[in-house]
Amino acid sequence: MKVAVAPYALNRIPLSWIIDDSTVLINLNYFWMRDRNPVDGQNRRWEDVPVVHPEWFTRRFAEFCAENGVRGKFSVVPVPAGVGRIDRPLPLFGRAQTESWLQMCREEIAPSFDITPEMLTHTLVLDPETLQPLDPPIWEQYEWSRLPTDQEDFVREYIAVSCRILQNVGLPPEGVTSPGGFGGQTLEFYAKVAGEAVREVTGNPTPYFFKRIERSPEVPVPVWYPDREKGQAVGEIIAGTGDWTGSWEGYRPADPDRYITPDLEGGRMVELIEAGLPAIAISHWQGFYGMHAEDQRGFKAFRTVVRRLRERDPRGERTRWLKPSEIARYACMREMAQWTVHGTAIHLDLPVLAPELTLHVQGVQARGVRVDHEELRPVSGQLDFSAGTFYTPDRSTTWIAFTPTHRSPVVELIL
Repeated sequence: MKVAVAPYALNRIPLSWIIDDSTVLINLNYFWMRDRNPVDGQNRRWEDVPVVHPEWFTRRFAEFCAENGVRGKFSVVPVPAGVGRIDRPLPLFGRAQTESWLQMCREEIAPSFDITPEMLTHTLVLDPETLQPLDPPIWEQYEWSRLPTDQEDFVREYIAVSCRILQNVGLPPEGVTSPGGFGGQTLEFYAKVAGEAVREVTGNPTPYFFKRIERSPEVPVPVWYPDREKGQAVGEIIAGTGDWTGSWEGYRPADPDRYITPDLEGGRMVELIEAGLPAIAISHWQGFYGMHAEDQRGFKAFRTVVRRLRERDPRGERTRWLKPSEIARYACMREMAQWTVHGTAIHLDLPVLAPELTLHVQGVQARGVRVDHEELRPVSGQLDFSAGTFYTPDRSTTWIAFTPTHRSPVVELIL
C-alpha cells in the first residue's frame, strides 16, 4: 500500500483572511501618510482619512466572523506610528479606552484570528531599548526591505520587542507580519530571526511569518529551517489574492467579485480552490472601515465574499476556515513527517505534532483502523470526516484522520 500525508488537514482546502495595518483604535496610516509625504514628495490624502477606527466597528467585525466561522490573522501594531506603546495607555485615548479595546480583542478577535505584530511601528525603525527613532531615521518598509544581516542580534531583538509588547497585553503572537517590504529582500535571514524571536517570547516551536503575496498559479506554504531533532521549523504564509476591499489607504474601490463572482464560478479565491491551493485573502483595516462610519466599503465586500463562499460549499465538504498558524503548523508537521510500512501497520515519526493529521492510503480498502490500539470510527464520506474517523471512498483508497499525542504513533489497518 502507498501512504501519504494529505496536503491539508481533513482533506479540506484552507480558507483564511489576513487583516493588515490594524491596531488599537488608531488609524496608523493617518500618521504614516502625514509623515511619509515629505520624505518621498507624495501628496497622499492623510487629512481626509479618519484618525480613529472605533472599538464598536472592530467588535462588529469580530462578531460577524464568529457567527460565520471565519478565521484568519489580525495585526496589532505594538507602537502604532510611534505614537505610543499599547501596553501603556495610548496618549490619544488614555487607560480606560486602551484597555477596553484590548479586552475586546482578547475576547472577541483572538478566538478566531491569530494576533501578530506588524513589526514595531509600521513607520520609523526604533531603538528596541529606548523606543526612540534611530538617527538618521529609517523606515521599516523601505530601508528595512533589506534587513541588516550584519546586525542579527539587533534585528532579532527588534522583532522580539514587538512580540513582547503583545505578550504584555495578553495577546501572545503566533507569528509576525511584515509592514510593507520589511524583510522581503533578505527572506532567508528574515525567516531565521523572526522564528527565533517569536520562539524566544512564546516558546512556539513552529511560528510563522507573512510577507509575500503571490498571483501566480502556485501558492505554496513554505517551511523554513526544519529541525527534526528539536521539532522546530518556521512556516511562511503567502496570500493568494490582491486587496480588493479598499486597500491600505481606505479610499480605493472595493470589489468582492474579484475574490468570487456572483455566479460562484469565477474570481481569484475560486481559482485557488479549484487548483487545490489554500485560498488566503488579504485586506487592510483602513479599507474595511473606509472614510467614515457609514462607509465600511471593505467590510461590506468581505461579508459578500464570505456569504458566496458558504453558498459555494454549504456543507463545508471541500473547504474550511483556518487560522494561518493552523495552516503553517500542519505544513511543518507534513514537511518533517516520516513513516515506514510493515504489512498493514504504518509506523509514524512526527517531530512536530498538529491536530487532525490526515493520511491518504492507496491500494487498500480498510474495514477498520486503529491508532495506538484505539479504534477509529468509520464514516460514510467526506461530509462526516473528522479527527478520529476514517472512510473508504472506493475499493483501493482509505482516508484516515486523528490527532497525534506523541511522536511515534502506529496506525493499523484492518482489511
